[in-house]
Amino acid sequence: MATNDPPLIFWGRCRSGRRWFWTANEYDGEQIHGWADTPDEASRQANAATVQLAAGRYADVRVLHGVATEQLKKLNAAQRSAKAPKSARTGAVPPPDPTGYLYAVEPGRYDLDDVTWIPGKVVRFPITKTTARRIYYLRPRFLYMPGPDWEPGYVDRQELERHGSVHVPYWHLLFAEPPELPTAHTVRPRRHRPEPAPPPDLKQLKAAMAAAHPDRGGTSEAFIAARDRYVRARRRAA
Repeated sequence: MATNDPPLIFWGRCRSGRRWFWTANEYDGEQIHGWADTPDEASRQANAATVQLAAGRYADVRVLHGVATEQLKKLNAAQRSAKAPKSARTGAVPPPDPTGYLYAVEPGRYDLDDVTWIPGKVVRFPITKTTARRIYYLRPRFLYMPGPDWEPGYVDRQELERHGSVHVPYWHLLFAEPPELPTAHTVRPRRHRPEPAPPPDLKQLKAAMAAAHPDRGGTSEAFIAARDRYVRARRRAA
C-alpha cells in the first residue's frame, strides 16, 4: 500500500469458551488482542486497541470478526505446540509416509519484478486419512508457500472418484492423478520491458473480494489480499 494511504485496521471478536476473545490488527503492522467477559466489553476493548494502533492518524477501520477467529486459532495452536513434547512439535509438517497424494496445478506467474516468468508446476498434497465419504489431506496455508505451514482439509471422496477432480478454494481444482501442465506455446514470457496489461475488471475484483470474506467461507488473509488488489486496481483506473 502507498505510504500516504490511511492505515487499514481490522478488529473483531469471537467466543472463547465462556469468555470473548478480541483482536485489532493493522494491515502489515502491529496486532493487539485480549479477552473480555461480555461481547460488549470485547468490542469496547477492541475499539480502544484500534485507536491505539491508529496513533492519531486517520485510519480505514473495518469490523471483521473472522480476524479474531483466525488469530485465536493461531494462539491455541501455538499454546498446544509449546505444551507438546519436542518430538511431537512437527505436526504441521506432512507425514513422512502418507497414504497417497492429491495433486494441483500451481499456475505460472510473473515474479514481483513483473518481468521474471516462473513456470507452472504440479504440486502434491499428502493424504492423511480416507473414509467412505471424505479424503483428508494437508495443504499449504498460503498459495505459493508450501510447508512447513500446513493446515488440514478434506474433499468429497465420491465426487473426486466420479470426476477425477474436485473444486477447492485457492487451488481451484484438486486431482486424483497428476494433471498435465499447459503446453509450452501457451506461455509467452516477457524478456524485456513488460507489455501493458489490460485494465482489470473492477466488478470481478469486487466480487472476488466479497467471496473471500470469512463470513462467506473465506479467510481474513484472503480477504485482505483481495481487497488490496481491488483498491490498487480502482486507484489505477482513476
